[in-house]
Amino acid sequence: MHVAVKVIIAIFALGLIFLGFIFLIAGGSENLIVGAVMTLAGFGLFAFLYYDSRIMASQPKLVHQEVNVTMGGSGDFQEQKLNCPSCGAPVGQKDVTLMSGGLVLKCPYCGTTSVLEEEPKW
Repeated sequence: MHVAVKVIIAIFALGLIFLGFIFLIAGGSENLIVGAVMTLAGFGLFAFLYYDSRIMASQPKLVHQEVNVTMGGSGDFQEQKLNCPSCGAPVGQKDVTLMSGGLVLKCPYCGTTSVLEEEPKW
C-alpha cells in the first residue's frame, strides 16, 4: 500500500478515535453506542495498518545495486623500456612472448633469447 494512503488512513483513524472519545464523554445511551463504535473503528483501522505493514515487511524486496570497482596498484605504473641484456639494444613488444608462465624476449639485433624476471617493488 502506498505511504500516502497509509497516512490518510491513520489521520482518519485518529479522527474517529478522537470523536469517539468525545461522544463517550458526552454520555447518554445513544452517544455511548456511537462513541464506542467510532473508537473501535479507529482502533480497527490502526490494526489494519499494523497488519498490512507486517505483511509488507515479510515479503522480499528486489534491490538493485550497482557496484563500480576501479583497480589500482600501490605505486606509480610506468611503461618500462626493455633492452637486450647482451647487446643493450631496445626490444619492442613484438619481440616479447609469454612461454611457460614467464616472459621471454628475443633481441632482433643479436638474436639472444633471455628470460625476463620481475624484480620486487619493495
